[in-house]
Amino acid sequence: MNYLQAFGKAERRQAISFLAVRLAAIVLVATVVLYGIAVTPGVPYHIRELFGDSPTVVQALLFAVMVLLALGPPALFGLQLIRQPKLWAWLFPLAMLAHGVLIFLMFRFATPIGSVHDLVGLPVWSMSAELERLIRFTAVFLVLSVSIAGGTAMLYAVTRSYEPRRFLWWLLYAVLFLAFAYWIVVVLAATDNVTLLLRGDANPLSWLAISVWMLLMAFGASLLAERMSGVFTGTATALFAQVLLLLITYGALFFATEPRVLGPDSGLSALEFLLSGSRTEYAQGGLEVFLRYTLAYIAAMLLLTFAQYPVWVAYSTRRFARSPAAEQLGTLPADDAGSLSSSNDA
Repeated sequence: MNYLQAFGKAERRQAISFLAVRLAAIVLVATVVLYGIAVTPGVPYHIRELFGDSPTVVQALLFAVMVLLALGPPALFGLQLIRQPKLWAWLFPLAMLAHGVLIFLMFRFATPIGSVHDLVGLPVWSMSAELERLIRFTAVFLVLSVSIAGGTAMLYAVTRSYEPRRFLWWLLYAVLFLAFAYWIVVVLAATDNVTLLLRGDANPLSWLAISVWMLLMAFGASLLAERMSGVFTGTATALFAQVLLLLITYGALFFATEPRVLGPDSGLSALEFLLSGSRTEYAQGGLEVFLRYTLAYIAAMLLLTFAQYPVWVAYSTRRFARSPAAEQLGTLPADDAGSLSSSNDA
């Protein structure tokens, strides 16, 4: 059954209105969060520098759109990989690469060149500098995007499709993408900030640990996004998971990052360096670092949740269909589908 068969004019108007209001609210809230990050003293200076010297609300709005476009589509790609394994077994890697290129173009012209170099390092290869930046950015971004895809893929495979084995498709691509990214970022480019901040000069274990950290963050955001969209119930479970994931992700990040970034005699850890609000006054002590990480965790989880929310809210618009179809975003179990059809007929 295609889209036009499932949705009549009235149903389409309802679904579009339902989505539009919520998308506008998500963009507005994300803008407020990012503007607050840009102007609040004590926010890690690496993040504030992305906005330049004089952040504006318009700039925060543009960044909100860019962040949502960067973090949202991989969630959809991961969901479709589980729902449509035959088709998306081929489309998934192409979609991920094309999305990475698109985000690079947006990021390249939205942020100062110094911030681009902070992320991917200075060009060192014998090729066009812009092409090198594109390749290296895409490799770095794939680590993030494949983790986001894994978060929704894992949740959907276990709770909705009841086909955990389909998650192996994501696992296969994750191994390939992470190996490719490691080869580009660490082996070929030896990107300074990566090798400096990841434990053991960015050895494979620390690379895997940072990937697990991203996957757990994305999974936690999927739990919140699906609950916000009304697809599933379990508010207490979702909130308890956030507390648990806060502790687990902190442990994963601690294991992944270098404890002494300036040498064996240094007292500065990578987490202290990353979470400090100033280049001259670094965070000190485990408690202060953990509290700073908690605030960063909340902000990151909110942005990831906002980005994934449209995927799950699109799933919930099936309620407006005259005959909800398997081709739509999500498949109802047979008993749910029967009850919904009966209520529509009534």
